[in-house]
Amino acid sequence: MTTFNKILNPMYSAISTFSIQEDGSINANYVLGTGEEENDTVTNFTPIISQYKYIEATQAQTIINAPLSKEDIGKTPNQIMLDRIYSHLKTSGDILV
Repeated sequence: MTTFNKILNPMYSAISTFSIQEDGSINANYVLGTGEEENDTVTNFTPIISQYKYIEATQAQTIINAPLSKEDIGKTPNQIMLDRIYSHLKTSGDILV
């Protein structure tokens, strides 16, 4: 399940998918698009742009091996990774919204 980040109603951004490569690096698909919000859930999401992002192995291992936090409780492992990747890319300036 993708975690959407509201930019401006009805614009949302998210990491839609990711894969961990054999060398330990991460490839992630960043999407920006429109959607509708119902009961704190984004529906009818339509991507406008999509771009692949690369996280080198050393940084990827830091993301993968980070300890769980209170915010992670109740999320699936996939949701946790999507949130961590989005946070890393935003903090590093690889995505701006």
